[in-house]
Amino acid sequence: MKKQLTEGKFLLYSVLAIILLMVVHLNQPQIKIFYNHENYVGIHTLLECISISISATIFFYGRKVFRKTKSSRMLLLSITFFLVGAIDLLHTMSFKGMPFFITESSVAKATWFWVTARMLQAFLILLVLLLPDRKLKRDVHNASFIFGMIIVCTIGYTIFQFEQSLPVLMVEGEGTTFVKNVMEYAVSFIQFICLMVTLYQYHEQKCEAKLSIALALVFLLLTELVFTIYQSVYDIDNFTGHILKTLGFYYILKGFYFLGLGEGKDDGLKAFGLKPVEVARMKDEVS
Repeated sequence: MKKQLTEGKFLLYSVLAIILLMVVHLNQPQIKIFYNHENYVGIHTLLECISISISATIFFYGRKVFRKTKSSRMLLLSITFFLVGAIDLLHTMSFKGMPFFITESSVAKATWFWVTARMLQAFLILLVLLLPDRKLKRDVHNASFIFGMIIVCTIGYTIFQFEQSLPVLMVEGEGTTFVKNVMEYAVSFIQFICLMVTLYQYHEQKCEAKLSIALALVFLLLTELVFTIYQSVYDIDNFTGHILKTLGFYYILKGFYFLGLGEGKDDGLKAFGLKPVEVARMKDEVS
């Protein structure tokens, strides 16, 4: 079957994304003529809901695969996107301009939820790529879900309760602080390592799903860099960053599901560490 994502398309999409960032950032005065920031809260909510829905899809599908295969890597992938999706939901609900949710919406809370989700996302994806896969003897997906809930509740309580005591990450109208930029650059560095690992694995396996994941990591890496230069949570750079994040999540889903059992192929599941015999057994059980 002909590949949907080729190496040429990977390079083309990556270059186009970089050009898009440069054009938007350098031509903000002209673009602002057509850009109404009053609509941004709704647009932000829509884009985040798409990312959260993708996270939920990967979480539930990963749990289904884990129950069949007991793959430790699939369990980690599932929990990763549960944590990311849940914290992104808190980020969305606390975004400046949203209705009252536990406390008043604010730039500080939304920014801390954003950075926390991105740090967890980068670190855990790196673990998914690097840690050897093994078959677990016990079914621990319920225990892992409870553990994930504890982590989310702990993070949520800390940020809601101690918002005023946490370091300032963003000053509306002035831009990001040194602390936030250091955190974003750290996440970017981890994302870059993930990208290099994924490209190396694609070179070894020639698996289309790996290329899809690599493209997702390019978009996510660019997203982190964008979020070191924006001046306001409503500005065009912020908007562009959220679009790139949504595209990144889509290509992760494409690598995980659309190139997996969803199309009758096993590239997607192999790309996330399942052994061929486990993939074959999974396909037999589903059919």
